[in-house]
Amino acid sequence: MNEEQLDFLKAVDEYKRVNDRPFPALTEILDIALYLGYRKVAPVGEFKLCKGRQTPLREPKADASPQ
Repeated sequence: MNEEQLDFLKAVDEYKRVNDRPFPALTEILDIALYLGYRKVAPVGEFKLCKGRQTPLREPKADASPQ
């Protein structure tokens, strides 16, 4: 675990303790990340999500042909 990950986990733990929220919602997690100074710097799809996948999964395009 690197230092940024540890800082994030500590911030989440503190948020849960202070707000009596054992399972914060995703919007609350985003608020914590923003509080720590994280900002969007790349358009969606131009960052590495995980070791096995380079771009986010995209929804298949709906067939536009009439039926």
